[in-house]
Amino acid sequence: MININHLTYQYLDNQPVLSNLNLKLARNDKISIIGRSGCGKTTLLLLLAGLLKPTDGEIEIDGEPLHDVRSKTGIIFQTGGLFPWKTVYGNCALGLKARNISKKHIDLKINQVLDQLEISHLKNKYIKDLSGGEKQRAAIARTLVLDSDILLFDEPSSSLDAFTKENFQDLLLNIYKQYELCSVIVTHDIEEAVYLGQKIIVMKDGQIVEEINNDSLFGDKDARKSIAFYEKCIEVRKRLE
Repeated sequence: MININHLTYQYLDNQPVLSNLNLKLARNDKISIIGRSGCGKTTLLLLLAGLLKPTDGEIEIDGEPLHDVRSKTGIIFQTGGLFPWKTVYGNCALGLKARNISKKHIDLKINQVLDQLEISHLKNKYIKDLSGGEKQRAAIARTLVLDSDILLFDEPSSSLDAFTKENFQDLLLNIYKQYELCSVIVTHDIEEAVYLGQKIIVMKDGQIVEEINNDSLFGDKDARKSIAFYEKCIEVRKRLE
């Protein structure tokens, strides 16, 4: 689905943030990208979203070069990126209204997604009145109502407390089971990378230095209780050193 070919990106005359990077992602891949601050992982996410343009190389999605923002690619930032003066419903409806979809269909679609994310009771609440975890669920809902086939997450749980973070991670696993989509999550959290990544991409200095297969643990909600999970975390930590 996504082919990244010899991708390079640099800001003005500075050193390249990404250099000759190559990666292939299938339609239903669930990828975690982890690396230290400044390694280029968020820049890669913005390039995948079409918000930045490569200095060299290219990104292809379904065989087509990516030149701009793509309507079926959703990105969820740390802050959620929601309009605080609108309700959850109002935020979710924006993209659908831009497509000239009937109000009846908009209502059906939003109600369905809010129910799946267990936030139907927040439908008429303003974003400014929500907790951190509720805001992130609302941000995901806004993306899912648009039938996105690629979801990009930029450290979505970094501002959440430990308990809320685990609930949020479990929510993402549920979404992965309910929707056929390609997901890429950027994180600093080793445990999160292992829990949410079918494949774990380790980055250093603008390069992919390791692709770690995680099929044996991915999707298991009891994984955090296993020795194998923490052995995998240690493996990832060693790759980061």
